[in-house]
Amino acid sequence: MLNRALIVCVGNICRSPTAEALLRHRLGERAVAVESAGLAAMRGSPIDPLAERMLVAHGLTGEGHVARQIDQPLIEGAGIVLAMERRHISALRALSPRSAGKIFLLGKWQGNIDIPDPYGREIDAFERAYRMIDIAVDTWISQF
Repeated sequence: MLNRALIVCVGNICRSPTAEALLRHRLGERAVAVESAGLAAMRGSPIDPLAERMLVAHGLTGEGHVARQIDQPLIEGAGIVLAMERRHISALRALSPRSAGKIFLLGKWQGNIDIPDPYGREIDAFERAYRMIDIAVDTWISQF
């Protein structure tokens, strides 16, 4: 059983906080810490308003989220690290080579799909990313 999940994207204001909120909600009462961080985090920033809009539309919120930068201790302290894109996996493995075996794509169970970054795009890009994240998160629940 995993007790700490770390979800990673680039800025830590769209995809990873969305996945963090969804995974935390779906895990319910299970004793799993769910966190997120970014490879080039917009440090100190809240969740993107359009990402928050997607969460609120589904009864959740990312309110209170503060973007933070990924680092080696965060990676090594996690039981599993879930990234949005293949290139993120490469960057994470470079930061912590000994953690390579616990770093996966969030979209692993959908054929190792990348979840595209909606940042700076219209609402439809956020809707698409939300749907992909929603499906991907559900496929990871049994691992916890």
